[in-house]
Amino acid sequence: MHIRLTVHVALFIYGALFGSQVLADRPPSVYLDGKTETGVVLLHGHGGTAEGNVVGPLMRMFNTEFGYYTLSLDLPQVAGMPAGPQLAAAYAPRYPEVEGLIEQGIDYLAGEKKVKAIYLVGFSVGARMMTAYLAKHPSQVFAGYVSVSTSCGGPAPMDSNDNLPRVKVPVLDIFGSGSPADLGCAAGRKKLAETMERYTVVQVAGAPHSFRGYEAQLSASVADWVRALSAVPK
Repeated sequence: MHIRLTVHVALFIYGALFGSQVLADRPPSVYLDGKTETGVVLLHGHGGTAEGNVVGPLMRMFNTEFGYYTLSLDLPQVAGMPAGPQLAAAYAPRYPEVEGLIEQGIDYLAGEKKVKAIYLVGFSVGARMMTAYLAKHPSQVFAGYVSVSTSCGGPAPMDSNDNLPRVKVPVLDIFGSGSPADLGCAAGRKKLAETMERYTVVQVAGAPHSFRGYEAQLSASVADWVRALSAVPK
């Protein structure tokens, strides 16, 4: 595990950027009400659901452990496509639609729920979409981004390894050693820990791409990262 943490993103900055947003409708999603001024937008992967593996456990952890508002989006699916490298090309044309859903989710939490800081979470294909969003919006301030089972390769903007160096917010890159594909993608990101100031890598021994059976380790690692960010002086 390699951890490099510096200055935490100030909550009032996000409020200044998004506090004037008009009320927005909630996009297709699973939502949990919070008790703080922080929210989380999550995005699942191919064949998953908004409360399925990875995003479901993390959504509940953020809500119960920290009292955050959580909004887990329904990813528009590409039907009849098996898992594999061809998914990147299949999902690339859907990016503009997903970008709109991400923005709608952010607007809903900021406008309707008055949150002042937002974390983003992407899993698998959802990580492709979230890294693309962050790379395309470098001036937009977020509390942090959690990238789970980060997939790589494929046409722009679907290559997470290409997108991540352009991300300006704190990043937790977490993957399992039980997935050869994820290990291969992670090998291509080794130098990011040296070049990105707020980039954290966590490898969970034995965990598969889906993190099925390793939900406790996943949630604990993400919770520890959030606490570490919060402990960094502003």
